[in-house]
Amino acid sequence: MIDHRLRDPLVLLLAATAPVVLVVGVLLAQAVQRPGGYEPVRQTVSTLAGRGADERWVMTSCLLLLGLLYLAVAATLRAPRPGRWVLGTGAVAIVVVALAPQPAHGSSAIHMTAMGIASAAFTLWPLGLLRAPHLRVGSCVMVGVMTATVAWLCAQAWTDGTWLGAAERTMLLVQTLWPVRVALGARPLGASAGTTVVLTLLPLVVFPVGLVAAQAAQPTADPLAMSLSALESLGATDRWIMTTTVLAVGLTYVAVAARLREVPPVGRVLLGAGGAFLALAALFPQPAHGTSWPHMVAGGLAWVGFATWPLALVRVPTTGPALRRAPLVAVGVMALLLAWFTVQLVTGGPAYGLSERVTVVIMGVWPLVTAVRGAVRYAPAQAVSPAVLRVG
Repeated sequence: MIDHRLRDPLVLLLAATAPVVLVVGVLLAQAVQRPGGYEPVRQTVSTLAGRGADERWVMTSCLLLLGLLYLAVAATLRAPRPGRWVLGTGAVAIVVVALAPQPAHGSSAIHMTAMGIASAAFTLWPLGLLRAPHLRVGSCVMVGVMTATVAWLCAQAWTDGTWLGAAERTMLLVQTLWPVRVALGARPLGASAGTTVVLTLLPLVVFPVGLVAAQAAQPTADPLAMSLSALESLGATDRWIMTTTVLAVGLTYVAVAARLREVPPVGRVLLGAGGAFLALAALFPQPAHGTSWPHMVAGGLAWVGFATWPLALVRVPTTGPALRRAPLVAVGVMALLLAWFTVQLVTGGPAYGLSERVTVVIMGVWPLVTAVRGAVRYAPAQAVSPAVLRVG
């Protein structure tokens, strides 16, 4: 049996990693498709792992890893056993989905059945948590929200709707949220801490949804090479989609910076400045031809703010040695990604758009980690029956 002091941070890490794996995996799989060969708003994630997809191993690996992550979450989560069993069933179903891909033409009965079981399990598993008083209301709300996304997906599938891919991505992203909340522990977060965690999750949902919609609006968009700035430039089709997305993400991080209580002022200023400069870059788009210097300068300063703000956590006296080293690792990873992006930018590399997308997603992880840790640290203590938190 894993000691709870090790298990609780581990299960939280596993639950928080799952949405990142999903977003990065989908972006990578979309990026390696031939230009014009895949429509993310119309086509499903299963198509990216199907036998007719280019480099289908990318999406297949992502689905396998996602299923294994949730299987580990179900096994180690301190939550009522019925919910964990349903979540584990959904995790196994995801693995089956990955191992039974759709054919190039037609449909696989095994794949579709497993996908249906996974969708039902991830939608209904919070009902198995109703014995935990602090999760009762939230679980019912989440079941309602996830049921609505499943209904939208079914409506699109049955009517051959043009938003089938967008509906599926929305459902998948929403289903990754509640495991993170449950993994936070058996204490209520309180309105303030809960709001901060939700705010840090929003960009990880809003960005991929907006990106998919913006790319779908372009007649010849090549996500592997096309930058985010190109999607919101004056020459882009429906550029308001990417502009609104970047603006919303930037302003959200300004709000997040104002709410992170454990971060020293210098770190909050850097994070808030990163968000503000990101929003500013959205308001000064690139022209159809040439370069906008206000856009380039604001974008560069945004990168600096997002890449350096975790350094402020290194010298926080209440942070243990291990957690002081973690921000250094985070900054190192982001520095490597920025170097990759810069090389692609300067050399006109073929993975310019891909490097930018991966960097943006990874930079959104550390604010979430910090918010989650703060929520756990400041959550009011509450006695909980061992029967409620029993793990097998």
